[in-house]
Amino acid sequence: MRAVRFHQGEFAVAEMADAPPLAPHQIRIDVVACGICGSDLSMSKDPCRFVEVAHNGGYPLATFDPDAPVVLGHEYAGIVAETGSAVDDFMIGDRVAGIGLATDTATGIPTIIGYSNEYHGAFGDHIVVDAFWVRKVPDHLSLEHATLAEPLHVGEMHLQQSGLTSADSALVVGCGTIGLGAIVAAKARGARIVIASEPSPKRRELAKKMGADIVVDPFTQDPIELWNQMVAEGNPLVGQAANGILIAYECSGRAGVIGELMRTLPFNSRIQVLAAPFGDETVVPVIGQFRRISINFGHGPYENAYDITLARLAAGEIDAEAIITGRVGLDGVSDAFAALRAPDEHVKILVLPAAGRPE
Repeated sequence: MRAVRFHQGEFAVAEMADAPPLAPHQIRIDVVACGICGSDLSMSKDPCRFVEVAHNGGYPLATFDPDAPVVLGHEYAGIVAETGSAVDDFMIGDRVAGIGLATDTATGIPTIIGYSNEYHGAFGDHIVVDAFWVRKVPDHLSLEHATLAEPLHVGEMHLQQSGLTSADSALVVGCGTIGLGAIVAAKARGARIVIASEPSPKRRELAKKMGADIVVDPFTQDPIELWNQMVAEGNPLVGQAANGILIAYECSGRAGVIGELMRTLPFNSRIQVLAAPFGDETVVPVIGQFRRISINFGHGPYENAYDITLARLAAGEIDAEAIITGRVGLDGVSDAFAALRAPDEHVKILVLPAAGRPE
């Protein structure tokens, strides 16, 4: 199949071996579109470190041979091309999207497509995934827009896990796609006030469009100082803030943010970590103890986060087209990754495998 191979730090369009034959519970999907994820950027920057962290953390879903070629991409949408013998709720031709997990038939261990040398990702003609994680896309929702359900649902999932109530307020740090998903979910779940902190003007504009009440550039205004000032002044936008807490949703993945939030958030606040760096971090645990700060890296129950997000997209509650800031064919993937590393102009770039394909 035709795909974008990542090998030895370089992207190249190449003919790649097909994914393994279908297991009874799996589906083969012809890819129409796939978003470039922040984790794809991390992996391509330092694949050895990416795999080392996954391995040392006991996380087999993203463990592979970094010296061998891989095809990235897990934010997919496409058309069902083949179904396994035990799949009875999908038919060939169904429009689908979902979470990119495939259980390796040789080991029985699930893997994230794209972070596997065998189960390649969606920067190519087709993928194989477990049917359990696949959903039909409503007829009136485009497949390109449906790709956004995967990154945006991370915000919904973490909002549920954070235990936010209508008495609480949300500080969203970093407004890439995951941060925008957190803003959407916080507003939908009745947060008293949502503050978004983001240095990129483009992303600040989108944060406001997604429903943030206050948007700040952290290089010119500290959002926590702003919050404290609003509480002290009895600002009506904050209202009875003392009845709830401020929950920080760390979506930037920037080194040092967790430690900074531990030092500066109001006492009794919570930090929900949606994106994290792959490097070592230095924190002083006793500061969190002094200030009674709770940190959650993704623990706790959640329900139907992907389905809720797909339904919001289908209902037009999310301006999907505003989030998609670029589209490329396979031969544009390398340039797209370079553009996303300096994200002043871009939020989500989609890869369209059929675009520019020779007839």
